[in-house]
Amino acid sequence: MTSPGNHILPHYDAALNAIRLRVNAICGSLLKYMDILERVISGPDSDGANSIIADSDPLQEETRQVLSLCSSVLTQFHPLGRDLRLVITFSRCGDKLQECMEEVTGIAKHAKSSIRHQESFSPDIVLPLLEMAVSEFRDAARCLETQDVDAAREIRLRDKKLDKAHRKALALLVSPEREDSPSLNVNLLFIIRSLERIGDIAKTIAATVVFLKEATDIRHGKER
Repeated sequence: MTSPGNHILPHYDAALNAIRLRVNAICGSLLKYMDILERVISGPDSDGANSIIADSDPLQEETRQVLSLCSSVLTQFHPLGRDLRLVITFSRCGDKLQECMEEVTGIAKHAKSSIRHQESFSPDIVLPLLEMAVSEFRDAARCLETQDVDAAREIRLRDKKLDKAHRKALALLVSPEREDSPSLNVNLLFIIRSLERIGDIAKTIAATVVFLKEATDIRHGKER
């Protein structure tokens, strides 16, 4: 996210910059773990899954620190107008990034279980869905950093395509005609559900950018 600019209270600037740096770092870590997920599923790679699971608690603590810092800024500086929206944006994104780490960790755990039971990952179904979800989250993180409202609105429209792909993937996984899946892999159902949730999280992050720039909450709107 771009620098909030010089404020009459230098400590306020420092506090916002600390939050901004943490948010950007968390987004970067999540994208790194999402790249590992591709190797986990296409490999399969149980070591990659283990590395994500091992790092989940420290990253969750980072998101909690973001929320704590936001609360401190609200308490100490009582921001108004755009300043207030900026802190609210950081706080909402902190919540969503925490949820995103939970989904990424959940995918790693279910992937590890599938590997242990030698179950098929159906990469022809799962990998395209993963690519869509990661692309959406990556662009949402970029919008958050650049405050690009037009790109944020476009992400919300792209999420409709991910929802459609998610429904199609579900239908294919439970299809009795699939020769490579003699029994239903329940872990895969949880994995593709988490991928759809990552898209929802990216959509919400994009909505916070619109809120910041235009003071309009479109999270539950019907923009087309």
